[in-house]
This record gives sequence, C-alpha cells and structure tokens, in this order.
Amino acid sequence: MPKRLLLLFALIFICLAGFTQKTLHVSGKLIDSSGVQLGNTTIKLTSETDSLTGITDNTGAFAFNLRFKAIVTIEITRIGYATYRKQYRNAEPVLKLGTIILLQEPETMGEVIVRSVSPILIKEDTVQFNVSSYKVREGAPVEDVVKKLPGVTVDKDGQVTAQGKPVARIRVNGKDFFGGDVQTALQNLPADVIENIQIIDDYGDQANLSGIKSNEPEKIININIRKDKNHGRFGTATAAAGDQHRYAGALMGNYFKDQQQVSVIGAINNTNANLFNFNGGGNGGGARGVNFGNAERALNGGNGISTSKSAGFNYKDNWGSKIAVNGSYSFTSRNTSSSSVSQQQDINPANIRFTERISERNFTDVNHRATFNMEYRMDSMNFLKVSPYLSLSSSESAGSGQSAISRKGYYTFNKSESSSSSKAPNGGTDLLFNHKFSKRGRNISLFTSINYSYRNQYQRTKNNYANDDSTFVPVLHKDTIQQQHVDIMNRNLRTVVKLSYTEPIANNTFLELSYEWNRSATNNKRTVEDIDPVSLVPSYNDVQSNYFNYQFVTNRIGLNIKGNHPKYYYVIGVVSQPSALSGQSVSKRINTEYNHISWLPVGRFVYNFAKSHNLTITYNGNSREPEFMQIQPVTDSSNLNNIIIGNPDLQAELTRRFGIQYNKFDNKTGRSLFTNFFFNQTDNKIVYNRVNNASGTGRTTSYLNTNGFYNVNADGSMTRPFSNKRFFITVAFNGSYGNNISFTDNQRNKGNNWSVRPSTNFRIDIADKIDAAVSASYTIYHTTTRYTSFTNTTKARILNLGINGKTYFFKDFTIGYDLNKIINYGFSNNVSSNPTILNVFTEYRFLKKRHATVRLQGFDLFNQNEGISRTINETTITDSRNNRLARYFLLSFNFRLQQFGGNRERG
Repeated sequence: MPKRLLLLFALIFICLAGFTQKTLHVSGKLIDSSGVQLGNTTIKLTSETDSLTGITDNTGAFAFNLRFKAIVTIEITRIGYATYRKQYRNAEPVLKLGTIILLQEPETMGEVIVRSVSPILIKEDTVQFNVSSYKVREGAPVEDVVKKLPGVTVDKDGQVTAQGKPVARIRVNGKDFFGGDVQTALQNLPADVIENIQIIDDYGDQANLSGIKSNEPEKIININIRKDKNHGRFGTATAAAGDQHRYAGALMGNYFKDQQQVSVIGAINNTNANLFNFNGGGNGGGARGVNFGNAERALNGGNGISTSKSAGFNYKDNWGSKIAVNGSYSFTSRNTSSSSVSQQQDINPANIRFTERISERNFTDVNHRATFNMEYRMDSMNFLKVSPYLSLSSSESAGSGQSAISRKGYYTFNKSESSSSSKAPNGGTDLLFNHKFSKRGRNISLFTSINYSYRNQYQRTKNNYANDDSTFVPVLHKDTIQQQHVDIMNRNLRTVVKLSYTEPIANNTFLELSYEWNRSATNNKRTVEDIDPVSLVPSYNDVQSNYFNYQFVTNRIGLNIKGNHPKYYYVIGVVSQPSALSGQSVSKRINTEYNHISWLPVGRFVYNFAKSHNLTITYNGNSREPEFMQIQPVTDSSNLNNIIIGNPDLQAELTRRFGIQYNKFDNKTGRSLFTNFFFNQTDNKIVYNRVNNASGTGRTTSYLNTNGFYNVNADGSMTRPFSNKRFFITVAFNGSYGNNISFTDNQRNKGNNWSVRPSTNFRIDIADKIDAAVSASYTIYHTTTRYTSFTNTTKARILNLGINGKTYFFKDFTIGYDLNKIINYGFSNNVSSNPTILNVFTEYRFLKKRHATVRLQGFDLFNQNEGISRTINETTITDSRNNRLARYFLLSFNFRLQQFGGNRERG
C-alpha cells in the first residue's frame, strides 16, 4: 500500500509539474534612441525548462512562443549597442513588451564615459546621417542639411538624387508627409527639429514584412524628429514683393504631439518657386517656396514663367493602441507661359534632314489630391493596412509655333495653332494584410489594389503647310491646310492581387512562394473631325477615328530562397511571367491577340564588412509588354509630316539588370565613399522604324523588335574632411554608355552614346562664420552612329563653375551668394549660349529669439538665365533653348515661431 501511494503521489506530482508549465507568447519591437527600427537583432529567451534564440524582422518587430513555469529572462544583443536584459516573474500567457529602446554602447575611458553619435551609420538598406554633424544656421530648412550629405545632390529645381538614384518619396517619422512629396518636407521643416535623415532602399510594405527583397527598390528619405521637439508647435510666415510685379506669400504651421502630427501649408507666388509637385511621391502632393531659408531655390531653374497657388493639410495620429493613421490633402493651381527654340538633325546619310522650331505656349492646370493610410495591428500576429486615394486634375493650353523642315530637294514650312482642355479624375484603394504564424519565419501576406482612371481630352489644331519641291524646274509649290477637332475619351480599370508565403526551411534560411495577378482593362474612343478651312463645316474622319477596347493580363509566379546571417544576407530566385493581351477595334473590326511567357532570374547579396561598411550585389529583370497603340494596325495621320501605324506582330521586351553598390564610412577620419555600378540589357527592344517618303519631307513611323540594346551606368563620390571638419573636399564621377539600335528607311543602325562627368566640390563650414562651397564639373557627350556605309560622330561639352554660400556677420547679419558660369561647346548655333547666373541676398535677423528676418534678394543680376539642353534619340540630335525667369529683385519678411514642451525655445 505505501508503494502504491508513493507511486500515486509521484504521478500526481508529474502531472502537476506538467500543468505548471505554461506557453508564453512574447512580442515587441526594437528601435534605437533616434527611432531607427532595429531589424536582424538577436533575441534570446530562457526559462526553467526551455530556451529560444531568434532575430527581429526588418521593422524591428518580434513574436515568439516559449514554455515556462514562473520565470522568463529576455536578453537582446546587437553589435554597437548595450546589451538589454530583463527578467519577468509569473508573467501572463501573453507578454507584450511594447517598444524597447536599445542604447548605443558607450566607450569607457577611465572614469569618463563618452557617448558619441556617428555622423553616418550604414546598414543593409539604410544610410543614416546624424543632423547635428552637419551644421546649418538656426531656422534653416532641412534642404540645407541634405545638400551637405555625401553622396546626395540637390539640383536647382529641388530634385534630390542619392547614391546615383532619384529620391522618389519622403517620410517623417516613418510615415508619408504630404503624400510623400520630396520637396515639401525638405523646404518647410526646420533643420533644428530633426534628429537624423535616412536614405533608404525601400522594397515596399509587402517585402518589408516578409523580408524577401527581390524587386527593384525605390530610393526614399525618412526624417526623424528629435524627441524633445516632437511635442510642440512650429511654423513660418513669409511675405515678399519686388520689381516687375513679382510677389510671394507663404504660411506653414505644424503641431506635433508624440504620435500626433498636424501640418497646414499655403503659398502663392509668381517667382517660379515650385509648390505642390503632383509628379512625385506616389499618390501624394508637395509644396515649395514657403521657407525662404534657401536663396538658391527662389529662382527656379525650370522652363517658362509661372504663377502658382497652393494649399495643403497633412495629418498623422494613433487611434488607440492598435490603429495608426496618416493622410493629406493638396491643392495647386499653376499658370505657365513658355517659349522655346530648337534645332533637330536627323543624321541618316540617305536622308539627312534638319528641323527648326519656334513655339509659344500658355498652360494652366488645377490639381486636387487626397491620400489616406490606416494601419491596424490587430495583435502581434496580424497586420492590416488600407490606403485609399483620390485625385482630380484639369488643364487648358493654347499655343502657336513655326517649324521648317529641310531635306535635299524638299522644304516644308508649317505654321501651327493648337488648343486643348482635359479633365482626369483618378481614384483607388490599396489593401495589405499580413499574418505571422507561431513558427518563427512563417509568414503570409496578401496585397490587393484597384484603380479607376478617366480622361477626357478635347483638342483643336490648325496647320498651314507650305511645301516646296526643287526637284522640278521651276520649283513646285503646294499649300495644304489641315484643321481638326479631336475628342479623346479613355477609361481604365486596373486590378492587382499579390500573395506571398514565407516558410523557414533551415536555421536563418527561408523559402518564399509568391504569385501576382494583374489585369488592366481599357476603353478608348478617339473621334476626329476635319474642319473645312473655308466653310468651317466639320466632317467625320473615319481613317483617324477609332473606338477600341483591350485587356492586358499578367500572372507572375516567383520562388525565392533567403538566407539571413550576421555578416551577410542573400536572396536567390526565379520568376515566371505569362501574359496575355487581347484587343478589339469596334469601329474597324480588328481583333488583336498576344500571348507571351518570360523567365526572369533574381538575386541579391549583401555583405557587411563592418559597421558602416557594406557591399550589395543585385540581379533581377522585368518584361514590358507593347502598348496597344503600338500593336494596333491603325493609321494616325494627324501630323502629315509624321504618320504613325502600329505593328500587331510586336513581342514583349525583356530587361535584365545587374548592380553593385559599395559604401564605406570611417567614423574616426570622417571619410566616406559611395559607389554604384549598373548594367542593363534589353532583348526584343521595341524601337521606331522611320521610313522617309520618296518625295517631300514627310515620313511614316512604325515599330519593330530588335536585340543589341544595353547600357552601363557608374557613379561614385568620395568626401574627406580637414581641419577638425571645417573643410570638406568631395570628388565625384558619373558616367554612362549606351549601345542603341534604330531603324531608318528599313536599315538597321547602331548607335553608341556615352557621357562622362567628373566633378569636385570644396566646402568651408565654420559655425556662425561661413558656409560656402566652390564647385566645378565638366560633362562630355559623345555620340557615334554607324550606318551601312557611313559613320557619324557628334560631340558636346558643358563646363559648369560655381560658388555658393553664406557669410555671417555680427551674429545676425548674413550675405548670401550663388554664382554659376556655364560654358557650352558643340551645340547648334541658334541655340547655344554661355550664361552667367548670379543670385545674391542680404538678410538681418531681429526681434526676440531672432524669430523675424528681413531679406533683400537679387536674382540673375546679369539677366542671362536660359535653359540649354541636348537630347539624343536614335538617329536624331535635338538642341533646345527655353525661356526662364530672368533678373528681378525681391524684398521679403519672414517670421518664425517655435514652442516645444510648453515653453518657447531657448535662444
């Protein structure tokens, strides 16, 4: 009996011990002190009976299950950061740790602990710049900091290029700001509220959640606000007036309170300052010119002269603990007057042809855009994001021009007038759902998108052609008048579904299976009426009118293997993309069917030599289907000098891309190196085949597939500071080579285009004394076109010398200057000029805390501002000169207000 009792007690004890073991679900997120998400960070969980080691995902989030009795210990380790260790007793079955902040590891020197923040931190897809390491004047916009960052350039139009690629969108604290427009935040947020600026290769929400990055990324900027400046109000107001009836006014206000952000903006000017830019930032808008802290930006480098109005609202907040929202509304109205002169040379030896054009145009556009994002974190395993958007644009334009086309024996002079109006609403919704399974690394995500767009455009054209044929004696002269009314209606419904499943197959190795279905359905109706030049009676043009529908469907299936290790990361995979296009021309009873399948390899390898020192190698590809207008065998003769007809036998293009990026920063010396190399090859490239008429100056253009297309691009920059980082020298290089194929008169031509641009920049940065830079660049263009029996070579060069900066006197007095000398070589005589552009300003800060600034600015003092450009396209070279806003003076008053944490900022 005692033995039986002992056995019974033992069984009861074992069962009780088993029941006392519970399963604990632990979740949280890691960031550093500046708000950077810490992906790929090691987390170790231990209990009395179990242990588990894992890593965070790319957003810094983690979620694990662990068996335990009463005590659980969590330990987090990452190179360069202090170890985080904490013990929990009698935890609930679900332990939500929230956001954990890792502190950078201090360097101990005897009794003194020194905490240093690196000016540059390079990680897998992110280059982070500490703003405090790049000194600017108090109240200066963030753009002044961005211009100093190594590997980053800001041109005269405010376009930002980082590590050789254009920046597509901008975020503040990880969320789109005014829809993601790049110029808005850079021009209007003050630098003294910013903690750091991150340049990120963003692969999209779905890739960031799954960790599989196989597609081409877009370059984005993320601005993180300082913690002590994330609770308060700040803004600026500006009013300006000048000679030649120039004026400007702007207002921006911001209210930040932890996760809540509210921003309003409004501006009006006729100084060519860019306002909301609806061409950037995805579905967002943007604004320019509100903050006058940057004199170089007040004179826009864009063509034409514009009057602009804008207003906008941006909102970000957390609704409870699980829902985060952000959205924006933007409005802009712009009226632009432009004039241009161009000369085009077609260097086909069989039919050498010159075209000279002069044109005048007035253009007015009005745009509204609204965006919204809602992120719902249901729990640590499920995430939902919904992003609706809506835009409405309308435009009106009117213009006139003259062109002269000359070819051996023939000459055509055309005097044209045109006008048009259009309306284009556009709306849709994106939805992303992601589920993480309890097994680490197992993940499934679903992305869907629907977009509806509509465009109605009405055009009126009148062309007076005067044709001379000197092959006859005397010269044969013929006049032709073509007057048309064209009404174009286009409707498009696009639907996308993407599904991605990730499965761990070994330690730190994952398998991803993805599928994407994409359908685009278009209805297009083009109605053309010929107007009798005498009676003005319209008649229906059956040849040029067309009513057609088409549907384009692709299925993209991908298989990837991902390996994630402390020193390196890789993705290897393959994509299969079957596609089908079908179209029906209702009016002409023409049916078009097209089917194609592409196989595309993908690869990505990242190696981290050390902190802020890495190498990235990528290989991917994509296919591009021919547009329906390219494959529809319908003649478009609206331009009698260039009749266009489609080719129903076209095939899809297939492009393969190979890239190498190497980045290195030395924290001790401050030296930085950024380099990029890209090689692209395209098979079945869709090209023009231009066949000149046997007589006259007209020609017919169709489309062909051909091989032999590839291009190489390389760029790099190296920056080195001197004298305790008061002097900086940057040496940069940009080069490209393209091997192009074209067809003229059914003859295959080979063209080689290459350009080289070395540049250097010497910057002086002494706090409260001088902030100036001297720069020089030399660009060489070289084009060689090889015909059957003739080789043609053209060259052009541009030398650009500049000095710009600010010099500070008596603490509150500033003189600013921006001098550029541009020397053009090899351009057409009627286009070429060598302008010297000088902008200067003087300003004085006053009132309490120096919140007020008065400034006197002078723009283009030598009155030489013109836009000169060269475009090389197949066998044609086009040189253009466009009007730009020239000399004027402006007196402005700016008032800045900042209040944080309930107290006004300290002066």
